[in-house]
Amino acid sequence: MGQTTQDLTGLVELIKREGATAVKLIVVDNVVVDERVRLKCQVPLCPDFGRALMCPPGLPSLAEFRQVLEKYRQALLIQVASRVSTLPPQDHQAVYAPARELHRLVNLVESKAFSMGLRFAAGFIGGSCRLCDTCVGVGSVEPCRHPFKARPSMEAMGIDVVATVERAGMPVTFPVTDHVVWTGLVLLR
Repeated sequence: MGQTTQDLTGLVELIKREGATAVKLIVVDNVVVDERVRLKCQVPLCPDFGRALMCPPGLPSLAEFRQVLEKYRQALLIQVASRVSTLPPQDHQAVYAPARELHRLVNLVESKAFSMGLRFAAGFIGGSCRLCDTCVGVGSVEPCRHPFKARPSMEAMGIDVVATVERAGMPVTFPVTDHVVWTGLVLLR
């Protein structure tokens, strides 16, 4: 059962009411996947690479992700922005607080989309998963503490966030200056 544009517009409005700074329904063809993005997980080496459960190399390959992406037609880009009080941004809490809010919104969109009959809705956050102060980690005998909330980032899946956001005509500020904008994506149908 397909959802109408009106149904998806209601989803956009819900997320705006919930605190998203910007939301846009896009065609999946505008999602840019680039191997160089995944390379940036390793060069320079991200401290979460090979350690965090929602980070490479424990995620699908870019070839596998591209195959999955071809099955979708629409996605929702979600942004959460916040001012940063110090320049350069030294207060990591201030920089990452909106990322946690974005994570909540991505989970909310995914859940709501699922309840609307979009059973393959899949969300991706911005930056590394920060649900826990320390991930149980790859190779741990412990399972993820938040298996129904943890999501990989757009970057971890090889999505060029800047190019994707620019294609959508949404604001992008990179690198962080006096404000930070975190972007997430939910594949809908």
